Amino acid sequence: MQQSRFPYRIERTSNRHSRAVLKGDTVVVRLARNLTPTEEHAHTEELLRRMKRTLLRSREKALIDPFRPLLSGLSCHTVRLNSGTEYDFSLVPSTHQGKRKTHAGWEIRVSPSTKQAALHRLLWSAVSSEQLPAVQTLVQQINERTLRVNVRGVRLRIASSQWGSCSSRGNIALNTALLFLPQELLEYVIVHELAHRRHPHHSRSFWECVRTAYPGYEEVRETLRQYRLPMLS
Repeated sequence: MQQSRFPYRIERTSNRHSRAVLKGDTVVVRLARNLTPTEEHAHTEELLRRMKRTLLRSREKALIDPFRPLLSGLSCHTVRLNSGTEYDFSLVPSTHQGKRKTHAGWEIRVSPSTKQAALHRLLWSAVSSEQLPAVQTLVQQINERTLRVNVRGVRLRIASSQWGSCSSRGNIALNTALLFLPQELLEYVIVHELAHRRHPHHSRSFWECVRTAYPGYEEVRETLRQYRLPMLS
């Protein structure tokens, strides 16, 4: 097998199709069921090739990683949103994992068993819960002046693969990482998800709908592509 530039491991699954995902710094090749050894080899080679190409492209993008100092050993750190809002975070040893709101941010309790991925998600969840009301208001305002579609609910959460999503029931989820980017990028993603209330797929009609609500969206969309989301595992 060709030498991989990235660490990887192979998992055999009961799925119908093979796929590769990134877990931390490791590529996980999940092979489909009932493959012959020759097919397994071919699937692995192709998936590793695709993943390496994706990873090399992503490394050229700006990483959104505001909590890296805390994950790298600092006990106190201030993060600043694009709006100018600042939050102070302090890590405190404790027997139980959790967070406590302070006047300027949060005290994060870290137990000996707390894994870095869990800590990372806890830090993001603090910002998500605090900023949710403002984001809900922004979605409502943009919807009222543009598409005026039915929205059932709005969530704010961190994810490593999507800037946003919209369910068939009208629940919109937005990535908390957008709060660290220029405002127009957040507003574009909101319009993008609102447009999915009319068109569930990325058809020509969908993009025409986006253009109606956000003229010149193409430039903003291209700017968004210059960023990459943090890895949480």
